[in-house]
Amino acid sequence: MQQHRSNDVADPGFDPSDPASVAARRSEILAMEEAAAAMLAAGAALQLRAHAAAYDFGHALDVAEGCAESAMHVRSIANEVGLLVKLAAGTAQGHLASASVTLREFPALALALESNVATPAQVHKLVETGLKINHDDPAEQTHRRGEFVQVMLERVRREPLPPAALQKAAERVAEELTGESIDQRHERAKKRRRVSVEDLGDGMSILRVLMSSFLAHAIRDRARKQSKAIIRARPKPGTNQTGQAGETGQTGEPGELADAVAPDERTLDQVMSDVVADLLLTSDPTISSAANGIQATAHVSIPITTLFPDPARPARAPALLEGMSPMPIEDAKHLAATAPAFVRLLTHPITGAIQAVDAYTPTAAMRAFLKARDIHCRFIGCRQPATNCELDHTIDHQYGGKTATWNLSDFCKNHHIIKHHTAWTVTQHDGGTLEWTTPSGKTYVDRPEPHGPTFTPTDQLFRPADEPPGPNSSERSAPEEDPPPQLGQASSAPPF
Repeated sequence: MQQHRSNDVADPGFDPSDPASVAARRSEILAMEEAAAAMLAAGAALQLRAHAAAYDFGHALDVAEGCAESAMHVRSIANEVGLLVKLAAGTAQGHLASASVTLREFPALALALESNVATPAQVHKLVETGLKINHDDPAEQTHRRGEFVQVMLERVRREPLPPAALQKAAERVAEELTGESIDQRHERAKKRRRVSVEDLGDGMSILRVLMSSFLAHAIRDRARKQSKAIIRARPKPGTNQTGQAGETGQTGEPGELADAVAPDERTLDQVMSDVVADLLLTSDPTISSAANGIQATAHVSIPITTLFPDPARPARAPALLEGMSPMPIEDAKHLAATAPAFVRLLTHPITGAIQAVDAYTPTAAMRAFLKARDIHCRFIGCRQPATNCELDHTIDHQYGGKTATWNLSDFCKNHHIIKHHTAWTVTQHDGGTLEWTTPSGKTYVDRPEPHGPTFTPTDQLFRPADEPPGPNSSERSAPEEDPPPQLGQASSAPPF
């Protein structure tokens, strides 16, 4: 992380002791950032259209000359574009092909880029995710991809999500719209699992293992728990291996000092790295027996309609790993069948927002409710899992804030500190919706992630029950006004 400079600011351009001067300078800086972002978006949109035109130009020549398979003309112009934009020819060809696909399949995203509704990175993530929406009928596939873009652009306008967080939200929407199940895609993706090593220099390397998301999360959870156990088991300074003070021997006479214990000053991340190496090389951590027997925990949310699907409605809301990542339904059903415990979530039938959580004791119920409702850190755009977050009083406890679910939310340590020690403020509304106000006075709204299916408005709910659906009707429908909360999806959060 970039460190702040100290005592080397000659002329900051404002008076730090004058609040009006500070506010004016902050507004000026943010206005420059906003103008720069608009210029970058406009430039990216122009480049997108230029790349697409270049690809289509080369492809048209290849088709005309009967060499579409070898794509010689596409390669030729990609080489020339690569020289102009300072990219390798292969990379440039990939950019040209991607731009052509974006304009052909998602033209609304190009318009959103031109108008600075979405950033280039956001558009890239939406295209990457939207291409997962497939259907045997080309017209239906086009319709579903268009619906995907409509839903996601509305999300972008409502909430300024960074690309990674936007991709998580987009994957859930795409999963409900695609005609190819995640089980089919998972089986195909499993064939690509592999292990690789990237040397970084200085005697260090990155070990990469491409595997099931569920296994990856479980492995990291177990390594983290084992590492924490090792850290807790560290002998205190000035003690020997048995934990006894080493000043004198058993006779009490000086000179019989116990063997000194070298202090273990490794961080949690460093211990986790060593634990994973130990597990792979020796099957158990060798540095401490305190980590033996620790099992992994992973949380899976499964809508009850997914466990017991309606044959008349083959589309099912996905099962979600850690509340965000879709996972194969058959794997989720197997986990549900062997889960030692369930937490039942009561959700709003239209928005999918958490309404209540069944649990056994008040403290456990409150904690379970908030972890299930928030899923991740509730700062705008942050996706640190709630399991790694801290509970925070929206209205500080010292100022009379109640310890109640309507006054609590999850924050990662970094954003917990920002909330309490900077000029950011937050107000919690019904349903766990948080309204953030920046130090400059702008407001952003963060809503809890929906559980189970999501919906887009159509006229289906307003049609009499005996009236057949029209040609453009959709199963994904909702009235404009939300009905009262009622029993919704039941989800599991079993420990493993």
